[in-house]
Amino acid sequence: RALPAAAAMQRALRWRAAAAPPAATPPKDKGAAKARPLCLSDREARKLVVRGREVPVEPGFWEHVADEQSVRDAEVYRNNTENYIGTVKYPVGVIGPLRVNGEHSNKEYIVPMATHEGALLASYDRGAKAITEGGGVTCRIKGRCMLRAPVFIFKNISEATDFYRYADSAEVKAAVSEVLNTSLNHVTVTHLRVFQTDRKVHISIGIDSADAAGQNKVTYAGDIVMQYMQEKYPGKIPEMYIEGGFNSGKRVSIIHSLLGKGHSVVADVVIPYDVVTRVLRTTPYRLQRFQKMHNRTNEFIGGISCTAHAANGLAAFFIATGNDPACVAESQAAVTHFDVEWVDGEKDLTKCNLYASITMNSLIVAAIGGGTSLPSFHAARSMMGVTSANEIAEVCAAVVLAGELSFYAAMESGEFSHAHWSMTHKS
Repeated sequence: RALPAAAAMQRALRWRAAAAPPAATPPKDKGAAKARPLCLSDREARKLVVRGREVPVEPGFWEHVADEQSVRDAEVYRNNTENYIGTVKYPVGVIGPLRVNGEHSNKEYIVPMATHEGALLASYDRGAKAITEGGGVTCRIKGRCMLRAPVFIFKNISEATDFYRYADSAEVKAAVSEVLNTSLNHVTVTHLRVFQTDRKVHISIGIDSADAAGQNKVTYAGDIVMQYMQEKYPGKIPEMYIEGGFNSGKRVSIIHSLLGKGHSVVADVVIPYDVVTRVLRTTPYRLQRFQKMHNRTNEFIGGISCTAHAANGLAAFFIATGNDPACVAESQAAVTHFDVEWVDGEKDLTKCNLYASITMNSLIVAAIGGGTSLPSFHAARSMMGVTSANEIAEVCAAVVLAGELSFYAAMESGEFSHAHWSMTHKS
């Protein structure tokens, strides 16, 4: 019988409680602790009090942070934000229409993006125009999984290798997968990968958590795996921890760029010669030549993400849609590729089209959970009419590719500096 996540975690932690030293004698009860208010901002008294200390704020604080609606809605945020004081208002714009031809997305989208960087949305909007006039971007999802990697530490490499061989056996992997699949709701185990580094063994757990990002669920799964190993492994495990760093959470990593984390998405588009010259104001040959030079330089300096500025679009999209902005660190590890596309086999650089693609193997987005249900994020996301995390992932990849097209075009054509100046100095 599948257990609720919290119950499964409690069950997984019982062995720790049994092995833990006796707790210190608690102090005498001095009465129930005073409940902290849902919002620390007192609008009536015009006071912000944090741990008994009044914090000085300027008058605008009560109109722009602890405004009437933000304070009234404090209950809405109680599970998302501790020590809540109000909200900040982040500017949101839109780009589009952006045509996406995916397996989960097949229409033109108006996409919300939150940023205070002038010229950014104008650039993404131009890329969206070029894509849509070219017939739209094709998107495919190769897989999806969220990861957690508990670490098991032994006295020496001999003991660690014995455990590695045990944990990496087909029988143990099958048994662990069955326990996880029956213990947690809405979770399917995608893989268990075992790695040994000196006397440490890391078990990378991959789960598919449907429309949720899955960071919490995979953490519960990690605790269950630790309990299983503690009870079933015939040897002794001196130390174990829920994460040993192999998961590389919210950090860019080559392993996730190759093996995947979150959604693994590929997207491409062919843009006709006349659209490239008219909308992007360059040519397919010059644009792909510049992009390849840019990528080769990035490889030379040791960059992992071979893109122009994927993080810009991801951050703006994540903030507007309620996805975790910290996941931009992992999600921006991508590869952009431009090439010429010959027309009717004729190798004529004055008639060729532009082929553009992006590979994003660690795109972490969700349609439920976390901040996705908070009022402003839900309202902004509603304009896209998206219904699943897969659809969001396909749209997100298309947005990033739009930004790559426009950025490289502005650089190659020499318009980059002038565009920024004119867009950010309108008055």
